[in-house]
Amino acid sequence: MNKQALKEMFNFTKNKKETIIIGIILVLQLLLYALSYPFIMKTVIDKAIPEGNMKLVIVLSIVLVIIVIIRFFTDRYTEIRRHNCYYSNNNEIKNKVFKSIQEAKIIELDKVQAGNLFEIVGPQAWEAAHLFVWNLVGIISVRLALTVTIAIILLILNFKLGMIILGIFTLSYIILTPFYFKTTKIYRNLQKIVIDLQGNINEYIESYGTTKTLKLEEINLEHINATLNKCKKEIIKSNKIIAMHNGLFSLLTFASVITILIIGGNELSLGIGMASTIMLMVDYVDDINRHMKSLLDHVHNFNNRYNCFLNVLKIYKMPKEQNEGTRSLDDIEKVQFKDVSLSYDGVNTILDKINFSVEKPMQIAIVGKSGTGKTSLVNLLPRFYDICNGSILINGIDYKEYKLEELRSNIAYVFQEPVIFEKTILENIKFGNKADVTEKKIKQVCKKIGLDEKISKLPQGYNTIINTKTDLLSYGEKQLLSFARAILKDADLIILDEVTSNLDLEFEEYIMNATKEILSGKIAFVIAHRLNTIKNSDLILFLEDKKIAELGTHEELMERKGKYYELYSSKEEILIK
Repeated sequence: MNKQALKEMFNFTKNKKETIIIGIILVLQLLLYALSYPFIMKTVIDKAIPEGNMKLVIVLSIVLVIIVIIRFFTDRYTEIRRHNCYYSNNNEIKNKVFKSIQEAKIIELDKVQAGNLFEIVGPQAWEAAHLFVWNLVGIISVRLALTVTIAIILLILNFKLGMIILGIFTLSYIILTPFYFKTTKIYRNLQKIVIDLQGNINEYIESYGTTKTLKLEEINLEHINATLNKCKKEIIKSNKIIAMHNGLFSLLTFASVITILIIGGNELSLGIGMASTIMLMVDYVDDINRHMKSLLDHVHNFNNRYNCFLNVLKIYKMPKEQNEGTRSLDDIEKVQFKDVSLSYDGVNTILDKINFSVEKPMQIAIVGKSGTGKTSLVNLLPRFYDICNGSILINGIDYKEYKLEELRSNIAYVFQEPVIFEKTILENIKFGNKADVTEKKIKQVCKKIGLDEKISKLPQGYNTIINTKTDLLSYGEKQLLSFARAILKDADLIILDEVTSNLDLEFEEYIMNATKEILSGKIAFVIAHRLNTIKNSDLILFLEDKKIAELGTHEELMERKGKYYELYSSKEEILIK
């Protein structure tokens, strides 16, 4: 574990003081038992019983019972407090990681499977929550402290025997050290496989319709089975090492007991040893064996949870969106692109020297064949991605100077796929809008775009719970919900990204009516694959080879008889989808 990771682990620990107090209490109660037990046993066996002092036997027995009762209640208390710390840490980790995901650059999130994020924010966050509270505290404050205490007691009871026993266990630790590192590597590989497995399972579940349509069930099962077999191999490797550890410790315990019996028995026969010493040393050897095995379990769990924590930390440390802007933005009147270039990886250019200027109210259509950067261009407006060169000006000012939240609050985005949450229709429409959006206003908007009649016929009306999978509303009606959400936002700049591409002609008409409603008096960027839907745009940008090949109104571009004219005349509209 490096220092930086240790520091971060402390930062993720919600109740540091309480955790340390728990560790101190555990150590004190264990030391109380460990130190009092040999004194009481030696006194009873070597003094009270031989002298027939039953009163002393009873008193010492009562003392031992009181110590056991104290241990019971302290164990109960620490167990409750420890679990409270688990849940507090788990919430702290999940809150911090989720906040990090919310603030991360989209280009970084694009690199991570959604299923991987679920695995890390869920089960792995829970494992990481145990790391400091139990594994680190358990190893340092409990197991090591208790093992050292027992070692000291052994030396006090019989220095020569104690040195021999401790030498045997120290030698075993040296022998097993390389295997600890090997186990760490195995757990790291296992964590990576589990994350990939979760990511693949999530994707297969989300795309079960495609799976059944293309008959990919067998292929998916083979892939999952192959991944599970990888997991199995790593687990078997780990179990072999653990089994070898446990076997070796059992062998060492047996060797230590034989050594105690031979040497201690010889001393006893010579009259220089005591029976209680032999009994206690055998008992403590068993304790060392038990604590070493427990320590080994802690180490293995620590390796597993430490790797979980590193995965959590990796997501937490993802580069954040730059929000250095300080200016307020009340409305958007003008947008300018000046020599704007974009590259996602710093090598391949997506957009190259894009130049245009638009003002409110104005509708801008963006057309071009697949892969020409249409969506990439509009995604620059809300600063989803950072430009490589050039500048984007809003109202004549570099848009990076505006507060990011204010920039995006002035932009409404309707995506190609309808964005639907597991909520009521009313909550879906209100999602992302101001709290003062009333149900009455929502119904008015739905009437304008032809959606109110269908919603009103549902059993719970606007309180009907829907999601992306339910068929209570058709695909087109779900898209209209996205429009209603955008209309209610009343933003100055609107982005419509191929919103009619998957709709039939009937719903396209509804969408066109909704488009007129949403675009009234706005700056609107519309990506369309059907050219007849954007003929009346104020400006058409034709993208080709990462650049604006042609720019103008429909009439102007048709008069030039260039690329746009060829595409429009050929009626091969499907090519620009």
